[in-house]
Amino acid sequence: MASIDFRDFYIRFPGHPKFRDTRIIEDDIISIIIQKYEMILFTNKGEVLGLPNFGCDLERFLFQTKVSAPFVEDVISRQIAEYIPELVNMNYTLQVEFARDLNTYQEAMFIYFKLADYEVFASIGNNIATGF
Repeated sequence: MASIDFRDFYIRFPGHPKFRDTRIIEDDIISIIIQKYEMILFTNKGEVLGLPNFGCDLERFLFQTKVSAPFVEDVISRQIAEYIPELVNMNYTLQVEFARDLNTYQEAMFIYFKLADYEVFASIGNNIATGF
C-alpha cells in the first residue's frame, strides 16, 4: 500500500499570526488541515474556478433571519467532509454561535474549531471576517 503524501502549498499570508515568509511547502498534516479549513470558511461559493460548490457563504447566512447555529455547523461539516479528506479518522469539534451587539444592532457569528492542540476561532460580522 502506497503512503499518502500530505504536502501542500503554503498559503498563509502576511498578517496571519502563524505566517512564515520562508515557507513554500507545508508538510505538517494538522497545518494542512487548518489551512484548508480556513480556506473553505472564508470562501463564498463560486469564487474558486472549477469548484462551484466550494465555500461556506457565511456572510450570506449571517444576515438571514431563520438560520440557526446547527444549520451553519451542518454547512461547515459538509464542506469539511467534501474538501478535507484528511479529517476522515480524526476527532475534531465544531461549534457555531450567533450574537447581537445591542449598542450597534449588528449581528456576529462565532465559529470554534478544535483539532488536536489547535484551536481556530473565527468571527463573521460587521463586514469583517477574521480567523485564527
